[in-house]
Amino acid sequence: MGDTTEREGTGVLRGSTAFLVLAVLARPRLVGAVLRFAGTVVKRFFFDQFVYRARLNAGPGGRFRPAPPIRNIEHPLDAAIPVRYETVGLYLTFVRLWISALSYLRRRIGRSFDADIERFLVGLDRCYVDASGVYGRCLSTTRRPGRAPSPRLAFIYAVDPHLFCVPSLHVLVVCYTYRRLEELLRERGDAGRFAAEIAELRARAVAITESILYVRQHSVNCIPTALAMLSVIVPTYDRTEAKAFLAELFVGDEAVSDGDRRAALAYMDGLYDRVAGRASGERYDAIVDFLDSYEEMPLVAEGMGSAAITLSEA
Repeated sequence: MGDTTEREGTGVLRGSTAFLVLAVLARPRLVGAVLRFAGTVVKRFFFDQFVYRARLNAGPGGRFRPAPPIRNIEHPLDAAIPVRYETVGLYLTFVRLWISALSYLRRRIGRSFDADIERFLVGLDRCYVDASGVYGRCLSTTRRPGRAPSPRLAFIYAVDPHLFCVPSLHVLVVCYTYRRLEELLRERGDAGRFAAEIAELRARAVAITESILYVRQHSVNCIPTALAMLSVIVPTYDRTEAKAFLAELFVGDEAVSDGDRRAALAYMDGLYDRVAGRASGERYDAIVDFLDSYEEMPLVAEGMGSAAITLSEA
């Protein structure tokens, strides 16, 4: 019986996409919010990346405007995290996470939750817009294998030019999801009722964040910068929550030594403090300053292509 609450809480991870679609279609305001958000994702994430890649490939003196500077933001501590390409399925669930959660809560609460769905989408839209403001000032990347290790990763490599690493949108989205929903439920007086569900969302956010390093789509630099950005978008995502979230990363991974984990956590804690220690209105500038001054690792390693060479293939 002791596990009943936990089992009930996991239902938030299995909400029906079809149910949410029908709920949205019944409300024109929600249709508009979804369309605006979808437009932001297409423009700010996909279209902009391919434009930047074209500018990078054209080089100086090409027919395109110069691209923003680009940094390889890998860190030596990344090597302490094992490669687990098989976790790509988990990595891809960052969108499914918020869709499932909204569907589950809409079914449990009813039509009165529609206004909260709209408010959630407005904030999620801002995550993409604010992140794009940093990407437009300094691009960031990591090395990926010259050949995709799996069909799913091949798809990712085809649709994602891999120029938007810092801050990580994966981390922004999953941490925004559990924190913003917790806020909305608290405002309704339902935080206690759905405490188990929020805990499940948070645990899944930790797992998805770990996966971005397992599949080598990001670096340790990408996580604390995202949490610092989130502290502007959702002010209740404060230093205490950010540090608690970071402290849970890779806790159960026996392949990561205690020493390596402590070193990675200390580094991420320090980078978070460096960015979030600035005033709220200056934190995005602090992320760009970090990128501008970052000392890049050599781009060539055995079995890996140079990021500068393979940008057009990424």
